[in-house]
Amino acid sequence: MNNDVAVLVGNGLSIAFNPDLNLQTITKNVLRRIEAAEGAEVVLAMQEIAQRALPNGAKTDEDFEVLVGAFGAESRTLGLLGTLAELTEHDDRDLKKAIDVTAKFAEKVRDTGVSCVLEEISDKSNALDTERAESLDNLIKAIVEAFEGKVVISNLNYDTILLNALIKSHNSILTDLANGANWQDICILDSGIKRLFRVPKLRTSDNFPGDRRIYLIHLHGSISFWLFSDGDEGAYVKLHKEVFKFPNLNLWEKVRNGEIDGRPVVVLASRKDKVDHVNRYPFSLAYEVSAQSLQCDKWLIIGYSFRDDPINNMLRSEFLDRKRENKPRVLVVTYGEELKLRDVEKAFGWGVEDGSSSEWLTINREGASDMENTEDWVNFVVD
Repeated sequence: MNNDVAVLVGNGLSIAFNPDLNLQTITKNVLRRIEAAEGAEVVLAMQEIAQRALPNGAKTDEDFEVLVGAFGAESRTLGLLGTLAELTEHDDRDLKKAIDVTAKFAEKVRDTGVSCVLEEISDKSNALDTERAESLDNLIKAIVEAFEGKVVISNLNYDTILLNALIKSHNSILTDLANGANWQDICILDSGIKRLFRVPKLRTSDNFPGDRRIYLIHLHGSISFWLFSDGDEGAYVKLHKEVFKFPNLNLWEKVRNGEIDGRPVVVLASRKDKVDHVNRYPFSLAYEVSAQSLQCDKWLIIGYSFRDDPINNMLRSEFLDRKRENKPRVLVVTYGEELKLRDVEKAFGWGVEDGSSSEWLTINREGASDMENTEDWVNFVVD
């Protein structure tokens, strides 16, 4: 029996159990939601701005992260222009006011984009059919039963598919960034009526309960992670299902309309800005816990594209710290041939001069569904 395992999951896992969560489908539906909320001209402006951040040939309707993230970068640029306007020789107040108005509108559009993305993902998170749900349960069971120590699952997805499955099957030994010993009362206005909810705060340190051995760590936030006004710093909390399901209480619409003093906490930024985002709380804590989990000898990576710089940096840092004879055993589970062996090796800092990576790396291309019944999985567990 093995001890600990570090698991990293990306969008490929969510797609395996709910195909509607693929990037192109989500992005197409998000564009429709934004157009309904802000108009076709705003969508066109977002696409034109985002297009400048893309490589030649790429399209803005293929990746919502690029679409919304680029607009967030533009709003910060406008903020800097406002500062410069204050420093002009004649202190052009009209120019400063115009820039401020534009910057605020850009922030509103970004809020609309974020809320539309998360609303779409939230809706799709609850659309798991029985067969796929059972397949996901089998995968989780296989991982948990194969390792008797800590199972740390670092999740790059905003959805709650994995969380819901873990709660159903292993709730008694499951923990996450929510601190069950520290609660916060939040107030949400509902047609003039104050609705009070008591929700757990997010942890401020890695003080996880000792009797829980499955850790679910959302590295880039979740649809359930929110920041509400509470003093100077605010309160970071995890909203439970009851808040989202409360009759006629559409949190995403309230964000778009400015009717709530809370905001979802996610990393939805351009590639350049993402590095800055993950260095802030609570993402910095999530990365710290995830990096610690990589000190084990078995790394299972499911549905990750190896295109995320902060994630690749974290993997590479721990991998290169080890001597060749102490490298972890890595099983990468993907679907199809799109993910290239050389790209995976580069992410880990493994050069051509290092020779074959087969001594530590296996790539399974059959996808996450039914992974536990493959020869690659058996070899990974017993090796």
